[in-house]
Amino acid sequence: MNTSRGIDTFFSKEDIVNSIKQWNLASVSLIDIRHNLIFSKESLSRYRLPANMFLYTSGISGEVIVNHHSYQLERFGLFHAEKGAELSILPSKDWLEYYMIFYDRKNTLSYHKKYVQHHELISPFQQPYGFIPENPLFFAEHMRKMYEAWKHPLPLELFYAKSSFYQFIYEVHKELERGKFKTMQPNLPAIIKRYMEEHYDEALSIHTLAASLNISDSHLRRNFKEQFRESPQGYLVNVRLLQAKKLLVNTDFSIRSVAAACGFSDEFNFSKVFMKNFGLSPKNYRAKTPNQLSDFIMDTLPSFPYNEKSQVRIDKLKGEGANFMLKNFKSKTIMAAAMAFMLLLSACAPATNTSEATSQPSSSVSSQVSEKTESDIEQTGTRVVSTSTGEVEVPVNPQRVVVQYLMGDVVALGITPVGVSDVYDGAAFSDLVADSVSLGWFPEWEEESVMKLDPDLILVIGDENVEKYNKIAPTILIPYDTMTQSERITFMGDVLNRQEEAAKLLSDYASGLEEAKTKLLQAGFDQYTISVFEGGADAKMSVKGNQYGTGSIVYKELGIAAPEGVKTNIIDKDSGGEQVSFEVLAQYSGDFIIRNTYEGMADLSEDAIWNSLPAVINNRVIEIEFGLSYYPDILSATAQLNYITESLLSAAK
Repeated sequence: MNTSRGIDTFFSKEDIVNSIKQWNLASVSLIDIRHNLIFSKESLSRYRLPANMFLYTSGISGEVIVNHHSYQLERFGLFHAEKGAELSILPSKDWLEYYMIFYDRKNTLSYHKKYVQHHELISPFQQPYGFIPENPLFFAEHMRKMYEAWKHPLPLELFYAKSSFYQFIYEVHKELERGKFKTMQPNLPAIIKRYMEEHYDEALSIHTLAASLNISDSHLRRNFKEQFRESPQGYLVNVRLLQAKKLLVNTDFSIRSVAAACGFSDEFNFSKVFMKNFGLSPKNYRAKTPNQLSDFIMDTLPSFPYNEKSQVRIDKLKGEGANFMLKNFKSKTIMAAAMAFMLLLSACAPATNTSEATSQPSSSVSSQVSEKTESDIEQTGTRVVSTSTGEVEVPVNPQRVVVQYLMGDVVALGITPVGVSDVYDGAAFSDLVADSVSLGWFPEWEEESVMKLDPDLILVIGDENVEKYNKIAPTILIPYDTMTQSERITFMGDVLNRQEEAAKLLSDYASGLEEAKTKLLQAGFDQYTISVFEGGADAKMSVKGNQYGTGSIVYKELGIAAPEGVKTNIIDKDSGGEQVSFEVLAQYSGDFIIRNTYEGMADLSEDAIWNSLPAVINNRVIEIEFGLSYYPDILSATAQLNYITESLLSAAK
């Protein structure tokens, strides 16, 4: 065997013959046999092998990493690795079953003589390899019998296990000799992914990373997105942002220091990316988030508990090391695995694209929540709705809805969700979801927490969440950022079987909008400009465009003009908002200022630049609570519309 070979290598017949010769000459001791059923959160990570090992895996899918080389699993895999190698087993969906056989090779005198004569050979005991066996059922059953015998420390049973090990070796070499197996190919996107997770604080170039693996940029980007559903650059940004959140909450580092520690080029770029992804500046996020380290642990697995040398003595190996033995699992864990597997098999698969909704102009709704009649609620069964990810079978009248971000739309349509994402202070719907379970920030939802709520329908805002949750309940993607409000409410009304309620909501909102526009026009607001600011700290102000929240209400819905600086530098460039220095703040300031506020924001009452702005001098600054301005749902839009209209009319007097 060539020393350069790895797990993805084909073996020549000469290699196989030499390997068998060495197995014949060596004396082998069986050290331990392990069997485990693990879930994604119980993954084995960076386990230093205390002896030579064979690994057999079976399950839906997963990843095996041997000495930083990643290999994608699909159903079955058989690996060999030498003592001291670093091993990780990472299930990607629900669970994965594995058997480990640890053995030690002791050289006999005849082995030494033969080995000296053939010193150019590489020992099969040191050679890593892996493949998908042609006959996986044999290995599964054979290793099960070996494990069962090994569990009982009787001489006859232990002898059976050892003799079976030689039959196992024989079958491995038969597979290699036939050459009909599929070799394990390195999972290059996973290698890049793990490297970015470990080196996110460095200046990383996707081009350089691709070149280091001898692949093209386009090949890496295409395969990475196919596997992880986002671009490499997008994933790197998310890793950096998650670490930044942790540092913001649990340290007193300056914003500049946090940016540098997480690999951002400068503080401005960091704040811009953070604001775009979370709707808050880093400083605002720190002020509003309680210190709780456990909420922001990155999705990396702890190193396996070992002694300082990452080794266990051979005579102490049995019963130590990795979490093992199926008998150690409580019955409820096994039942959970069975349930998850059944749910997976019954999950709906995506198919066709959604049909485009017909609608009135963008709008929201009155805060009045309508109710279904008892006869409607009594309707049972399922029906099929068309979505952007395909046709999905949903309950006729869903009763236990879990929803991300768009909670106000759901309650406006007459349903109180059982589970919701974060509800910030001041949200228009906060009282209506007071009895709903908060699952936290939606990118960090735990599947177990969602499952505990026993939902019959899950509404998500990211396509990566559809596959994640549809094994729990029918999951619908609401692509709110590409829909008008009218399209979104019409679609959600169809999904929730509340079509009449949806039509009334849109009608009420359209009427309220026209009334507000008429009042403002009569008060001369066609001659005014309005700025939408948020917070203000470190001599910078967040200036909003027309894409989200209050900016969308003011500029798109009410049609009030923006100052030239906002129009030219933000709206015309399709930006949701920008951080600007107080030195140029006057260029972005209109006749009126609406300032989104939050607890802990900077006090500008003594700031000279702020107090020099005409809107501040003329007492035309309107403050709106962040929780009210943050959400895009129809209840929040209605509440914002009413509050902004009345506040502007009052300030103009």
